[in-house]
Amino acid sequence: MKGLLLGMGVAVALAALEGDASAGLADEAPLSRSASAGATHGMTLAKAKKRRRAPAPGAKAEPADDAAGGDDDAPSKSAAASSDSSDEAKEAELFGSSKPKKRPASPPAASDEGAASDSPSPPKARPKTVDETVETKASEESSDASPQSALEFGLGFKALFRSLAWTQPDGRAAGLGPYSLSPGPQTGLWLEFYPAAFGSSGFAANVGVIASFNYGFGVATTLANDDVVETKFRDFLAGVKLRVPFGGFVPNLSLAYGQQVFSIAQQMTMQDLPQLAYQFVRFAPGARMFFTPTVVLDVGAAYLLVLDPGSGANSIRDPNRFFPKATAFGFDVTASLAFRLTGSIGARAGADLRAYTISNNQNTRGVVGAVDRYITVWAGLEVVLDGQGAAAGGDDDEPAKPSKRKRGRRAEPKDDDESEDSDSKSEDE
Repeated sequence: MKGLLLGMGVAVALAALEGDASAGLADEAPLSRSASAGATHGMTLAKAKKRRRAPAPGAKAEPADDAAGGDDDAPSKSAAASSDSSDEAKEAELFGSSKPKKRPASPPAASDEGAASDSPSPPKARPKTVDETVETKASEESSDASPQSALEFGLGFKALFRSLAWTQPDGRAAGLGPYSLSPGPQTGLWLEFYPAAFGSSGFAANVGVIASFNYGFGVATTLANDDVVETKFRDFLAGVKLRVPFGGFVPNLSLAYGQQVFSIAQQMTMQDLPQLAYQFVRFAPGARMFFTPTVVLDVGAAYLLVLDPGSGANSIRDPNRFFPKATAFGFDVTASLAFRLTGSIGARAGADLRAYTISNNQNTRGVVGAVDRYITVWAGLEVVLDGQGAAAGGDDDEPAKPSKRKRGRRAEPKDDDESEDSDSKSEDE
């Protein structure tokens, strides 16, 4: 009986020990599986970091850990991929978006020209806006049109050469000898003024006034009897002028009244020369030619309708001494070249020829007539003020207005760094 009870106790104890052992094995199996999974996850994270870390220049590439693991790592590949993505997300949260994303490389050009294909293409010219094109054309048109002056006022020095010759029969037989002067100094002033050109661009801007005045000094005349007598000479002119601009060629027409006096002091002898004081109306066509905007040539010719060659005592029409029925006409030719030295200061030089033909008509001395010639060479400085729009020659009398166009602006392209930053910011948001 005792043996039976002992055998039952041993059996119960053995059964209890087997149950504890099986429970311990059941608890140990999940722990081993979690430990193996943790080890596998740690190895996968290490591999991912190694792949992202660029090897140092010249260093050999390390072999991938457990690359020959074969089928042992196959069950954990999907878990490793998911853990990599989660790790990258965590790194993005920790480090932010400071790392710029790499832009995909553009595909190479399909050409066989080698270095030519690798060289960067030249930057393209920025296309002009409509306003810039209009302003460019307007500036080109304004540069082609030569500027027309509104005011020209000059002061210069002149040298006068004069010759008086009586026609046949010889004037000496009548007690009238020839006369010559070479040269006689003069000071001269000249003016050309277009008032409307300061604020108008129409017809009125090309209508102006002209004037000139010359005065001789320091000249004495030696007569046939060796007497030295005082000699005076002067002239002036005033009138209106119309110009018609055609780009660099500007024809003009002027109408003016003028006087020219040349007098030699009288000795009350037969050898005295009559005083000449011409009064005339001058009708003159001319032209201005622009070689450049600062170099100008003026040419002109004129007919002089002489109203009176000189009346009064000791003049050519003195009835007691000379030719009371004398008449005359004349012409002149002018040419001058002007240089613009600064914005409003210029220099001008020129030469003039003027000649009168005198007809004595019926007279007691028997002298038919005379030819009176004047040649002047001169140079000086002048003030030149340009007008507004006078070169256009249009019919519009409104003042010229400055352009108020604004240049259109185009958006400048962003740099690559700025575009990458903006792309990364938008993706992070």
